[in-house]
Amino acid sequence: MKFKTSFFTRLYQLFLGYTLLIYALVYFAFSGHWLVGFLMISLPIVLLIHLGFCLFWLFFKPRNALLPVVGLLLSFPFWPRTFGWHSAPEPSENEISVMSYNVMSFDVGGYLNQKELSNARNLIAWTRSKEVDIKCLQEFYNNSKSEYFNTLNQFKAVNHPYHASLYGSPNQNEHNYFGLVILSKYPIVKSKSQVFDNQNGMVYADIKIEKDTIRVINVHLRSMIVRFGGIKEAYKGKDYQQGKSETRKVLGKLKRGFIHHEKEVEQLMEWINQSPHPVMVCGDFNETPYNYAYGQVRKRLSNAFEEAGRGFGFSYKNAPKFIRIDNQFFDSKKFESLDFQTFSEVKYSDHYPIVGRYKLL
Repeated sequence: MKFKTSFFTRLYQLFLGYTLLIYALVYFAFSGHWLVGFLMISLPIVLLIHLGFCLFWLFFKPRNALLPVVGLLLSFPFWPRTFGWHSAPEPSENEISVMSYNVMSFDVGGYLNQKELSNARNLIAWTRSKEVDIKCLQEFYNNSKSEYFNTLNQFKAVNHPYHASLYGSPNQNEHNYFGLVILSKYPIVKSKSQVFDNQNGMVYADIKIEKDTIRVINVHLRSMIVRFGGIKEAYKGKDYQQGKSETRKVLGKLKRGFIHHEKEVEQLMEWINQSPHPVMVCGDFNETPYNYAYGQVRKRLSNAFEEAGRGFGFSYKNAPKFIRIDNQFFDSKKFESLDFQTFSEVKYSDHYPIVGRYKLL
């Protein structure tokens, strides 16, 4: 047992060095290189390994358990990104509410492939009826000639007469498009949109709220389209060659995603830094709170989940499920975050809607 304890002690010391590297990369977010992206995304696994070492030594050499406890305590800067324990205050004056929701094209694919409308109707109805002042929707779909998917007119009819859109391709227009939209009950005085290379993009709207003007940016970073079902089925069927192939596909998609995100975040930060108005950023980041995109925006803006969220705030319904990739950031000099909710009971899309309440300062 002396040999095993010594081996695990040396192994842990090496791992602790790796841990400090991960902590530094996540905290400072100084590089968006794809290799750094893989290191950053490992942080939750790193914490679980520390917990495993801690339990192991509690049984075999309790004195050594102090080391992994220290390793876990050093992760305290990332606790607010992981778990929220705030309570919601009562509604106040001079307050606005903002929703961000990846609406999965209102499940038009389910209608076209299976002629199934129930989920699409529920998704449109819930998104339309949710009473908030500003709605930032990703993967928005509108077809003005469709009986069911003339969504823009449906939203205009329920107290959101103003909108700013991003069309996913040059041949799309307001009458038939897939992209992003900002819907507002307050007047939009200026807007601009930008498509990223290959897919997705961002749109901003300068919104006039009484005497104030704020800039709301709706962003959808590149989708990595990672599917873990193939890996699970391959290894479940003991087809290890297929499992390796599926694993390589997933890693390749993550690598390409990290590369694109570095460029996209650079463009997003330009919009934030050049804004003449207080900024709020909402959207689908397709990254965890420990990755480069989140870290870069967090240097400039506060995160609503960290300031007012509760629980883990997981926002993606499909595998790997236990991740938070949808966010709202805000300028803390102009806004006070009062409440932040993730509606995990709303399962019509592959994302859950998130809603923040803010007081204008």
